[in-house]
Amino acid sequence: MTAAFDWEALSRRLEAAAAGLDALDRIEPGARERVLAARAAALAAAGAAPCAAPPAGIEVLAFRCGGERYAFDAAWVARVLPALPLTTLPGVPDVIAGITMWEGEVLAVVDLRVLLALPLTELADPGALIVLRGEESRFAVLAEAIDGTRRFPHDCLGHDLPMLADPDASYLLGVAPDRTALLDARRLLADSTLIVNTDHQ
Repeated sequence: MTAAFDWEALSRRLEAAAAGLDALDRIEPGARERVLAARAAALAAAGAAPCAAPPAGIEVLAFRCGGERYAFDAAWVARVLPALPLTTLPGVPDVIAGITMWEGEVLAVVDLRVLLALPLTELADPGALIVLRGEESRFAVLAEAIDGTRRFPHDCLGHDLPMLADPDASYLLGVAPDRTALLDARRLLADSTLIVNTDHQ
């Protein structure tokens, strides 16, 4: 025999559900406005939060030359080029490896091995040229390979680099813990001995 259905229990459940829906519809006066105001304040606070400060230090282009690691402040680097054919010039200082053409301009190419009195080993192929640009001068520097950009914190640059015999008279700005030497591109660009008269015969 089938048990009789409890219509009264069903009726009570329906009434409770309806009461719940009514409660949801009857929002306390001003509650919606307070919720919206709180949400707006949270969004405003998020928008006003200070952006993360850029990492401190010097952004550099790191490279290798003469078996050692070097870097230039990236602000002075105009371009990195693959190795280009060089034309040697008679009568120029040994530090000038030659000249090459780039963007219709004759560029002197500096050999850091000579400038820094490093062992004159052969440059490893494929090689690269780093074009440094200042306000009044521009030339390229020979590199064996480019290691890419990185950031050197100011407080991590020491000055102990035995391979440079006279650090006080060198182009050295500092040495990172991995022994990458940061060179003074500004001073290089201002050195009149590295400026080549392209009309030189």
